[in-house]
Amino acid sequence: MLKQNLLKSLLVLGIFTIVFISCKRDDGNDPIITSDNEVKTGELTSNETWTADRIYELDGKVIVPSGITLTIQPGTIVKGQQGDGLNAAALIVARGGKLMAQGTSNAPIIFTTVLDNIEVGQKTGTNLDETDAQKWGGVIVLGNAKVSAKIGDTEAQIEGIPADESYGTYGGNDDTDNSGVITYVSIRHGGITIGDGNEINGLTLGGVGFGTTIDYVEVVANLDDGIECFGGSVDINHALVSYQQDDAFDIDQNFSGSFKNSMVIYNNTGDEFLEIDGPENSTHVNGLFTVENCTFISKTLDGSVDLKSKAQGVIKNNDFTGLTKFKVSAKFDTDCTTADTDAYTNYLATSLVVETNKTDATLDVYTKSDNGETPPITCTLPAGTQAEADAIYSVAGNSNGATSNGVSQSEFDGWTWTAINNKF
Repeated sequence: MLKQNLLKSLLVLGIFTIVFISCKRDDGNDPIITSDNEVKTGELTSNETWTADRIYELDGKVIVPSGITLTIQPGTIVKGQQGDGLNAAALIVARGGKLMAQGTSNAPIIFTTVLDNIEVGQKTGTNLDETDAQKWGGVIVLGNAKVSAKIGDTEAQIEGIPADESYGTYGGNDDTDNSGVITYVSIRHGGITIGDGNEINGLTLGGVGFGTTIDYVEVVANLDDGIECFGGSVDINHALVSYQQDDAFDIDQNFSGSFKNSMVIYNNTGDEFLEIDGPENSTHVNGLFTVENCTFISKTLDGSVDLKSKAQGVIKNNDFTGLTKFKVSAKFDTDCTTADTDAYTNYLATSLVVETNKTDATLDVYTKSDNGETPPITCTLPAGTQAEADAIYSVAGNSNGATSNGVSQSEFDGWTWTAINNKF
């Protein structure tokens, strides 16, 4: 009997030890470590399908090269490992590669950090909140559509990828280019710093063509921009960016696509609702962006939009709550009186249009002209500059009286981190 009791005690102790090891946490906030996580690193060598029955971990940069398709099934969770600088975890779809990430409202695809205690079958963890940013990198998609880049003109190297790595090149001449499908995808807690003043966006799109489908995508708690477009022509629908710590939507290098039916939730950790630049070089300079039927909310009533560096396109029929001003940059020649081509001159020429938005904001012209001096000379706006802009500025009405044109919160209920955690 003594031997039997001893054997039973040892068996119970063994079972307890096994359970304890399988559920061990690195600290009080870290996720459960399981042997089911599948670790991915480096370049994929054949088509792959990632499934919802396990968690995938990104160890450094995982690259979908030209000719390869990565399919991610609905409900799949992908977690980025921790890593500093160029070792940061990120999923990169190179030119010619495809990402088929087709989630559903009931089973969204989730990109997050290994520090998130979310488990298979769940839509949210419990240990991270909207202040938890910079825990991994983000998602980068590169294509063959037109760009106007300062360095490279029609092609460039995306931020965060070494210049000698060909998988970081984007741009070309094919605006119809197709990099795949991104629907019902939530990207959380990213934006790791990879250099001084250089962080990874939640979703980076470089030269992505309008053959690509991006519809119902969320970026939440990212250190840098929520979604940044470097040229390209892709149309983005039903995007939600919340609690970013830089710009929500950032448009560069003459992006000619659109943001429609999208939403931004902003507080005092962020920068601009919109930061928009135009062409940076001499080729592909005619594209126009569109921002339409979107809803922008600043909880701290200090939102702003910055239109600069030859910005050209249309911002119309949007709802802005807490927007203080549309900032429009003006550049002047060495005499500080002759206007050079910039967002201001494009606004006067109506190639930059801001109209029929529901807002209380004013339109403010500013200048930081560099006249070749060291240190640079900052010009004072010539008399009449602001009045010229005010004469053509129109709004649909103020935030209390105008008819709503923006997207409804209900589009994001049930599948986004923001809605599930009541952060609207």
